[in-house]
Amino acid sequence: ERNRAGKHQLEITRVIQSLCGPVGLEELKKQGMFTRSRIWNRRISRSDWRGTAKILEGRLWEVKVVELDPYGSSSYCSRCGWENRDLNGADVFVCGGCGLRINRQLNAAINLYMRLTFGYTTNWEDGKKRVELRMEGASQKEWWDRVVLPSLVGGCVLTGAERSDPDELVRGLHDAVKPKLHYAYDRYADAYLRIPT
Repeated sequence: ERNRAGKHQLEITRVIQSLCGPVGLEELKKQGMFTRSRIWNRRISRSDWRGTAKILEGRLWEVKVVELDPYGSSSYCSRCGWENRDLNGADVFVCGGCGLRINRQLNAAINLYMRLTFGYTTNWEDGKKRVELRMEGASQKEWWDRVVLPSLVGGCVLTGAERSDPDELVRGLHDAVKPKLHYAYDRYADAYLRIPT
């Protein structure tokens, strides 16, 4: 079982190494994830999240691996920075500041990407933690509209599926985060190569 898990982690890190530049990972802690469910607690305690990070740090010596603070990544709007305090496990993030409706996990991924790209600071205001981006020059909304929005609303979604409405957003997290990519493995270079489709 452990050999299969280790092999799977190596395959994941090879794909990440061949595709990505700098890599940002959430700094998750298991202690806050334990519940009353015995089965869930066993699954959490047996998981090896640090293994993938260690392999990445070993393999990507020229490219840095950054651990990011996960606080508020899914509760802050990636477009304007407004905080939605009453999510209560909802799948869709609705912003009260700019009216953005987006998948909550996709919103968190965009927030983490922005933290990796621009850097961030953590402040304590009235006993509450606040994570702020260090953006210089353009505002957060302008950058989001110029960089993120075209990848979500363009002529096709990232999987190549046609849109049914001109203003339709990406239909789901799977369409946006996991585009259909095909790879070939070059065992001499120990890397995955993208096959042109």
